[in-house]
Amino acid sequence: MYRTKFVLKNVSKRTGKGKIAIEIYFYKDGIRDRMYFPTGEELNNNYWNKGSISKSYPLKNQLLKRLDEKHQELKQKLHRWENELGFLNADLVRNKLSEKSNAEKDILTLYDEFMEVKKLTAKHKMVIKLNTIKNHLKIFLGSKKMYIVEYNQGFINKLTHYWEQKVGLQPNTIHKNFRFILLFLNYLRKEGVIDSDFYKSFQYPRAVETNTIVLTKSEVVKLMKYHPKTASESKVRDLFLVLIFTGLRFGDAIRINSSWVRGEFLYINTQKTGEKVSIPIHPKLKEVLMKYNFDLAPLKISNQKFNDYVKDLCEAAEIKDSVEIVRHEKGVKKYLVFPKFKLIASHTGRRTFITNAILAGIPLPVIQKITGHRKLTTLQKYVEIADDSKKSELEKFTNYFK
Repeated sequence: MYRTKFVLKNVSKRTGKGKIAIEIYFYKDGIRDRMYFPTGEELNNNYWNKGSISKSYPLKNQLLKRLDEKHQELKQKLHRWENELGFLNADLVRNKLSEKSNAEKDILTLYDEFMEVKKLTAKHKMVIKLNTIKNHLKIFLGSKKMYIVEYNQGFINKLTHYWEQKVGLQPNTIHKNFRFILLFLNYLRKEGVIDSDFYKSFQYPRAVETNTIVLTKSEVVKLMKYHPKTASESKVRDLFLVLIFTGLRFGDAIRINSSWVRGEFLYINTQKTGEKVSIPIHPKLKEVLMKYNFDLAPLKISNQKFNDYVKDLCEAAEIKDSVEIVRHEKGVKKYLVFPKFKLIASHTGRRTFITNAILAGIPLPVIQKITGHRKLTTLQKYVEIADDSKKSELEKFTNYFK
């Protein structure tokens, strides 16, 4: 036996909106199971009252009509399948819902179905990332329809080239994008849409080591002395300086407000780890904070856009030294050289703070208290980066006496 009801799933803490789904609850021989059928409708949690839509919702009647149509359509299918199979459970219903021939569904259609499921269960940030990848795929494919049988090494190589040359993504971002695509393909495998793990045998772009990308003391000075040409460029520079002088992650830095300030310290509960940290306010940091009355709301921007703009900023500020990174392709090391500004992103600010704090002689346990790292060993890699920086400076000293 089974029953159905409407539920509000995956309510966003930021917007208060959730996805209306139809819950199908199965019960047979003491075994309980449930699944969720997406309706494609959204609603603010304020208008949701224990499974029903509040009378105060202005478009209640129109929404109820659309939901009722989808509910009736689903119930008819369930009734037909129950008569055909004798009983229903979640797996049987999933099989029936995906019975349409895979050959008739192109990749973008399957991806849309995957997105509808993820909207009910995944975090808001993941949904945004998945949607960005979908938009990239739409532009990349254009008017052409692509099917699963066409997913091969050639497609992976062409998509990699598109992301590198046309979109301007960095190697690690491309690596992460393919991880999300593999998540999509794993979903298709689990749902029986594809019957093998063929997609795992291909060569995908690998991550490269970019932890060494930090700004030196002289480069930070360049950034401070640089005169932005526009108001937006000025905001990007100010936010980057905040990251450099606090060591905060991007999501925490854009939340800074006057309530965090106590004397000469910033006090914060970090979002990622929940750690309580206190950060001494550097005079240069104070200059930036005072400019915005200790409230950085005017600097709020998406991390993705900031990563684009900060590269342009650092190029304009003449942060152009060549940097070599290593990429592994089919087991072969490839050495790639980039101008430094192309590899800079929001997390560079945190790395720069830690590395320069080590170079300044601040003990690791003190840095740990400021950055909120749970393990002291995590900071060890920054000691190695700092040692490399010392070596580089000493080479200048050696060359000076040649």
